[in-house]
Amino acid sequence: MRTFIGIVVTFFIFFILIFMIKFVYVVPNNHYSILDQTGKVKLEDYPELKEVSFMYSTDLLIEFYKKIDNLELEKINFRINDEVIGTVEINKDINDLENFGQTYTANNGKKVVIRKSYPLQKEFLRILGKRNEKYKVGTGTIEGRFYIDIYIKDLKTNKTFIIKRDNISIYYESGGPKIFIPSV
Repeated sequence: MRTFIGIVVTFFIFFILIFMIKFVYVVPNNHYSILDQTGKVKLEDYPELKEVSFMYSTDLLIEFYKKIDNLELEKINFRINDEVIGTVEINKDINDLENFGQTYTANNGKKVVIRKSYPLQKEFLRILGKRNEKYKVGTGTIEGRFYIDIYIKDLKTNKTFIIKRDNISIYYESGGPKIFIPSV
């Protein structure tokens, strides 16, 4: 009888270990993710600017066909409908932002030489809440739409233009152990 109980306990422990390896994972920190489906940026004054968008990790990505002088990433506004709920003051030359990735050839055949990023995860946590408690984005309880406005200033002309990202979805994931349940 003891042998049978030992076999059952061993099998049970083995089953739990296999379950944990296959279906349990740990998210290290609370974080937000973003899905940006807003169309391409078309700025007539800056044809060398290819893209200004967000990566999944909430980092801002700026891509150029060639170096642009005198452009400054001024600030970013977070909005729900027409109300600004938070602002990130940056005031950095775009060329001084962090390099991201390697050069590649775009669909139009032009080589994208410069790819810059600006991390915003800490700002998302500050503005939306470390536990998504302020606006509960991505839960279906937020009333209205979430928008992000990116302000870029031309230091030569002192003109500021706004890039509106208006087709985005924000998701929140809390840190800690999670169970992956596959769909059938």
